[in-house]
Amino acid sequence: MLFDIDTVPFSRRGRFLTLSMMRVPGRDGERALYLRHVAGGDERPSLGRLCRVEFLNAEGRAVTPVLVLSPERLDARVGDGEVTFVIGEGERLHISGRQAGVRFHLEGSRYDYVYRTPNGEDCLVAAVENVKFIPRAITGDLKVTGAWQRDHSEDVSFAFSGTGAFEGNVDFFRTVPPADRPGRFAEALSDAKAEFSVWHARVPGGVDGQGEAHRLASYLLWANGVPAGGALTRPAIYMSKNHMINIWSWDNAFSALGVAAFDQDLAFDQFAAIFDHQDASGLLPDYINDRDVLFAFTKPPVHGWAVSLIAAANPGFLTAERKSYLRDAIGRQVDYWLTHGRKDATSLPSYFHGNDSGWDNATFFAEGGPVISPDLPVFLILACEALAELLEDDRERRAVWRQKADELQALLFERLWTGETFGARLAADPERILPGDNLIQFMPLLLGSRLTPDMREKLVARLVAGGFITEWGPATESPKSSFYEDDGYWRGPIWAPTTLLLWDGLRRQGKIELAREVAEKFCSLASKSGMAENFDARSGRGLRDRAFAWTSAVYLVLAASLSADNP
Repeated sequence: MLFDIDTVPFSRRGRFLTLSMMRVPGRDGERALYLRHVAGGDERPSLGRLCRVEFLNAEGRAVTPVLVLSPERLDARVGDGEVTFVIGEGERLHISGRQAGVRFHLEGSRYDYVYRTPNGEDCLVAAVENVKFIPRAITGDLKVTGAWQRDHSEDVSFAFSGTGAFEGNVDFFRTVPPADRPGRFAEALSDAKAEFSVWHARVPGGVDGQGEAHRLASYLLWANGVPAGGALTRPAIYMSKNHMINIWSWDNAFSALGVAAFDQDLAFDQFAAIFDHQDASGLLPDYINDRDVLFAFTKPPVHGWAVSLIAAANPGFLTAERKSYLRDAIGRQVDYWLTHGRKDATSLPSYFHGNDSGWDNATFFAEGGPVISPDLPVFLILACEALAELLEDDRERRAVWRQKADELQALLFERLWTGETFGARLAADPERILPGDNLIQFMPLLLGSRLTPDMREKLVARLVAGGFITEWGPATESPKSSFYEDDGYWRGPIWAPTTLLLWDGLRRQGKIELAREVAEKFCSLASKSGMAENFDARSGRGLRDRAFAWTSAVYLVLAASLSADNP
């Protein structure tokens, strides 16, 4: 069962409001359902935790429910009774139940409190989370508790119950409560179900027999969406509403690829949400959320490559306005790497930290940095090609970008080609190839006809013979390597973005059958283990955050490619 609340949060597009399973602080690994508001980013230990949810039977005793997740609702079966949650307009939670009850325990910060509004309603304030909420009963009973202690309230909770059926809702807000209170539970449920159904119906078809995986991937790209506001200049797709509650500046390109076939505005917003914060130097932030824009790291410049893929499949994507925006943004991005990422025009640019490469702790960063790795010049060459072929209208500017691409290619071949593969090197020790047997060496396959036939055949032979492509797909570190770790993050597990990059590289080299094999393996993997952040390359087990947007996006892209091959 892939729709499992134990790993997949319940949320709705355009909302921060989320229900998900989390560890209970101080209870030795015990997990419980939590009501969360996932604004503010993932650097906060709370990850938006507001209230622990406790379920009550008809006699008012706490019991363990059976939780059943679907895109539009979360059901809790409590003995002969039930409680159902639906997310309605804005940040509003609707709750309906019968022969049961539900209590929400505020487990927050030093200054949490309850007060009575001028309208006579109880308002709970989660101070550090910067969220207020007002529960209201429509039918049945509402009980709010909170004992005042000098400067805060203790034992804050609210509970809905009834002798028969009950219904209530909770509004979440930052400043003042919403002026209107539209909709009842049934209307909210109908709206949520219709919204997801329309979304899912627009997603390109997938692989026969993988309907649940296709639906889960569609759901996660929908449910991981958050609204514009604060530092989020556009509606954004967060990587997850479990732990990774930000949008990172290469993850965004993969999310864009995942939705471009059916929502081009949203796809463009994923690029612009990051590029809107681009520094004057051309540097992109590592991540953004509604509150923060972090420049301590950056991410690899995959955006030219991604735009080219989207434009090839969706010719109407590059409207005049989008073309102008992306031309300026990607042009500045390339200039950053060529100006600030290297010593001079005779050098290749380098990553200063593993996080900059996106492969955070990969073996080529085992000795620190800066590191000159083969993927960075490849992405820059592809960005220059996108500028020259798609984005520039000026003939002289097109020629400039083509020249930069040719110069980078010459440096790449001269400095990193070993005669057998492309090796990563320390900028301070460029004559030595760094140890490890990492998938990064195959990223030059993306260069298509720019690679020589000898390079192409040697790289593909090395990929196959090196054991990288396991039963489940391409491992980021070969299982034959002494550095390989099953759960080593970027030292072995299978990742969606690197799978898609390798797949596209193989296609560009004419290795269609091998590319198809990679796609089939990854789709089978996701169908087995869901849309995890990454996967054990040997067992196929899902690892880390289990509800990831770019995994969902890559699954949909690859599933659509397989479906197109077998109409």
